[in-house]
Amino acid sequence: MHIWIDAKPAEHPLHLFGLTGLERILRSITKTCDNSTVVVVSGLITVETDTRYSLVDDTGTAIERLSAYITRVDGPVLALEVSTILDARLIPQLMQNSYPSCFMGNADNTDSAILCLTPSTLPPTNAVSLYDAAKLMLQNATIKEVKANQLSDFVGNLRRNVPFTLERVFNEQQSTDLEKRLFQLSYKGSTDFMTKWVYPPIVWKLTRLCIKWNLTPNIVTVFSILLTIIAIPLFFYGYWILGFAAAFSMTILDSVDGKLARLTLTDSPVGNFLDHGLDIIHPPFWYWAWAAGLVADGSTTSVYIAATWLIFFYIADRLTLMVAKTRFKRGLHAVTPLDGMVRTWIARRNVNLVIFTIGVIFGIGAYAFLFITIWQAITFIWHTYRTAWLYPKWRHKQYFT
Repeated sequence: MHIWIDAKPAEHPLHLFGLTGLERILRSITKTCDNSTVVVVSGLITVETDTRYSLVDDTGTAIERLSAYITRVDGPVLALEVSTILDARLIPQLMQNSYPSCFMGNADNTDSAILCLTPSTLPPTNAVSLYDAAKLMLQNATIKEVKANQLSDFVGNLRRNVPFTLERVFNEQQSTDLEKRLFQLSYKGSTDFMTKWVYPPIVWKLTRLCIKWNLTPNIVTVFSILLTIIAIPLFFYGYWILGFAAAFSMTILDSVDGKLARLTLTDSPVGNFLDHGLDIIHPPFWYWAWAAGLVADGSTTSVYIAATWLIFFYIADRLTLMVAKTRFKRGLHAVTPLDGMVRTWIARRNVNLVIFTIGVIFGIGAYAFLFITIWQAITFIWHTYRTAWLYPKWRHKQYFT
C-alpha cells in the first residue's frame, strides 16, 4: 500500500498539541501501519532527513502531483494532506478497501477528504483539492464514499465509541477549538466521578504544560509511580496531609499521562504496561498503609481484619473484571449504559481515596475504612452478577454497535 501526503499547505504550518500536520500524519502512520507501507511526501521544498518517508521531486497542483505518482506505482494509493487533521484510525480501515473510495469530513467541516485511488481511477484534472476531486468523482460515480457508520469507531482503551475526526485547520482559533474537542474525546466513556467532573480543568492545563516542556507520557508516568511509592510510608505512619497530597497528585498525573499520549500520538506498549500495571498493583499497598496509619493514630488492630477483607474483595473484583473482558472483548463497563453509569461510583481507587480522606478529616477514619471495605464487597458482588447475567452471547451482543 502507498500513502501519498500533500505537504504544500505546510508552507504556513499550524500546530496542534505541539505537532505540525505532517508530523501528526507521520505518527498516525507509524502507529497504524507496518513497514511494508510506502510513504511519500509531495510538495515539500526543504525538509530535514526523515527515514519515515521519501520525498517526491515533482511540481504542479496537488491533483497533478497525485496523478503523476499514482501512474508510477502498482496498487492503491491513499492520499492525505497536511492541512487536514485526521483520525489515525481511518488510515488502516480505509487501506483495506480494494476499490477506489473516499472519506469526507463531517457536516461542519465539508472541505476535507481522504482519497483511496488506483492507476485505473485518476482524479479529474480540473479539481483543485482532494475534497474537490472527491466531490467530482462521486458525481461521476467513479468512486464510492465510505461513511463513518460503515467503519468501527469503538476504542477499547476508552470504553466507548469515538466519532472520527477529519477537519481542515486554517487558523489559530480553529486549532484551539479542535484541541479542546480532542481533549474531551480522549476521556474514557466510563470512569469515576473525580476523573469525569473534578480533574479535567487541572488535567487540561497540565497536559498543555507537559507539551510546552516536551515531557513525554512515560516521564509523567514515572513521576506518578514515585508519588505512589512515596504515599505508602506517609500513610503507614499517619502523615495524612502529606500522604493525601502525594496520593491526589498521583491520581491527577495518572490522568495526564494518558491524555498526553493520546493527544500527541506517543502512546506505547511500555507506557501502557507501566500505567495500567500501576493502577492494578498499588491499591492494596495503599489500603494496608491506611490501616497501619489508623492504628498509629489509635485505632484498634481489628482494622487490619477489615484491610484483609478489603484487599481480598479488591483482588476478587479484578479477577471478575478480567473474566468479563475476556468474554465480552471489552471491559464490563463498556457493555451497557447501566454498567458505564455505575462505574462512576463503584469502589475503585479514586472513589475510595475521597471517602477515606473525608473520614480522616472528620475524625472517623476507621468508620470510613470499614465503609470502603463493605463498598468494595458490594462492588465485587455487583460485577459478578453483571458478568454472569451478560455472559450469554445473545444477551451482550445486542448492546454492541
